[in-house]
Amino acid sequence: MANSTTDSDGFVTVSKKKSAKAKRLVNSDPLSVSPVFEPIVLDTCFKTISKAKAEVELSIFYKSFLTLLTEIIEKRKKPITQIICLGLGRISTCKTAQHQLGLLLLLGEHLLCPIEVFDPVFSSVEKDIISHLKLKLAATNCEGKRKAVLSSSSFFIFPHCPKELSNNLLYTNWSPSHLEHCILYANSFGKIRLDTPDRFLKSYHYLHRSIEIVEELAVPNNFRFPDIFNDLSLHHFPSELIYSVHSSFWESPEPTYPATETELISEK
Repeated sequence: MANSTTDSDGFVTVSKKKSAKAKRLVNSDPLSVSPVFEPIVLDTCFKTISKAKAEVELSIFYKSFLTLLTEIIEKRKKPITQIICLGLGRISTCKTAQHQLGLLLLLGEHLLCPIEVFDPVFSSVEKDIISHLKLKLAATNCEGKRKAVLSSSSFFIFPHCPKELSNNLLYTNWSPSHLEHCILYANSFGKIRLDTPDRFLKSYHYLHRSIEIVEELAVPNNFRFPDIFNDLSLHHFPSELIYSVHSSFWESPEPTYPATETELISEK
């Protein structure tokens, strides 16, 4: 969801030419339905999501994902006790969002931990889906500024979300004592650094600096639909890296983003 054409697949993203349209998505509920028909709509959605989940579960992609995630957990010796997912998108209608939701549900079952989700594009129907699936809907848009739980590990999942979310997450946890408790599945940091023009890299200070302290594991993109999990990587912050840098490395100015380039719509 690197540009506005993929609004339906993730967090709210806009281009300079379509910002007004994207903003209307946040402030309206185009997928609302009559209470009379909602049970029928929900039943159809659950069947589609269940099918997507089964496809992910049986895939070589999922086996590879679990292998890499297990390696990270065993290396860190800190169990994952919560999953926080931002930017799933239109889980009632979008194939990409439904398969990403399928992966999310499988991870919750595998890790035996609660899942919290948020996307400002969620419709009333999608909020009902989330409730029926026993997921927690976050009350506010944190824009990625969420701290990890220090007693264990927090697993953040930002599927194809704007890079501002990952940068904000790093900013909020920018210390060894917090980053060692973070695992992130999101757009590849390495690819973001390559794709972001040099003149804008300073706005993504934390993504830029993290090259010194992050270990990135690319999950092979061998799922049957190549555009669902493409360019996503697992990221974590090994102790031997985060405790080896100078104290000045951890200076943490609050990020600001160029209004003409940012993909994130704030609720402010």
